[in-house]
Amino acid sequence: MIRHGDTVQWERRARWVHDRDRWTSSGVAAGIDMTAALIADLFGPTAARHAGDVIEYDPQTDPDHDIFADR
Repeated sequence: MIRHGDTVQWERRARWVHDRDRWTSSGVAAGIDMTAALIADLFGPTAARHAGDVIEYDPQTDPDHDIFADR
């Protein structure tokens, strides 16, 4: 575990992190996945699914599935 400051805990293996009112992602595609999760959190899974359909994207819904963490 890596720390940055007294209140920040770095997650080594995370596609995105939702911590209170903050959302962060590990990359561009992960940011799209994170945005789908944010939409689902704010408006429900149907709205998130619709957003993915509109941009023709099938988001990864597991925030811990980060295949690039070990590269």
